[in-house]
Amino acid sequence: MELKVEEIKALAPVKFNYEELKANLTAKVETYKNLVYTEENIKVAKADRALLNKLSKAINDEKIRVKNTLLEPFTDFENKCKDLIAIVNEAVTNVDTQVKAYEQNIKDEKLKEIMNFFIENVGEYEKLIDFDKIYNERWLNATYKMDQIQKDILHIFTKTKTDLGVIDTQFIDENINKQVKMSYFNNISDTNVLTLAILEGNKIIENNKKIEELKQKEDSSQNITKNEEKMTNSSQNITENEELQQLDFRVWVTQRQKFALKEFLMSNNIKYGRVE
Repeated sequence: MELKVEEIKALAPVKFNYEELKANLTAKVETYKNLVYTEENIKVAKADRALLNKLSKAINDEKIRVKNTLLEPFTDFENKCKDLIAIVNEAVTNVDTQVKAYEQNIKDEKLKEIMNFFIENVGEYEKLIDFDKIYNERWLNATYKMDQIQKDILHIFTKTKTDLGVIDTQFIDENINKQVKMSYFNNISDTNVLTLAILEGNKIIENNKKIEELKQKEDSSQNITKNEEKMTNSSQNITENEELQQLDFRVWVTQRQKFALKEFLMSNNIKYGRVE
């Protein structure tokens, strides 16, 4: 079954008084090239414009009429071909729907087989490795054989075990270790997953150091405040419970001894001052 078209004879050129019209129009237009219109004869200019536009339109209308006449046989042929194509496409749609349904069924069955293999071999990582995160769309291609898919999945399990060993070696702290592994499994589909996890662990350690430094500064500040309050309270207690005595004496000391004496007096809450 094929489309057979009878031999088409080439159309003869459309004959019309081209040379005569061209000569007349060229001579006619020549008179307008150097023509200057003034305010007095603007009406003449408008009339000339209308005449020229009418002439241009008449030529264009005839061109369209002849074109449609020449194309009429082709238009009829084109419409009939469209009808034939529609008939074929109706059948194509029916066949295509069934082919796609069959291909999708094959993919669904293959996907089930892949998931079953994953479940049977995931072992200790059952609650850690998400199938959707390691799933590769290329696995469903007809050219991607099942034995290669199984190798891909087993490679992921083997690599995971090795990488987790590295993580256990580098991050001893249980809490940090847990966070690093969580980052690892969240990015398990990335080829640089171990590097990303280690970077995350180092980031956590650095943040913890900063938090600890801030905490130490805060504790130190609080201790200083408490000591000042304690000294104040002690001084008040001495003042309240014991009668202060004034002793005037002179000492001969070195610079170091002077500072030591001053520190002794302050640490024991002994009031002192210059003798006038």
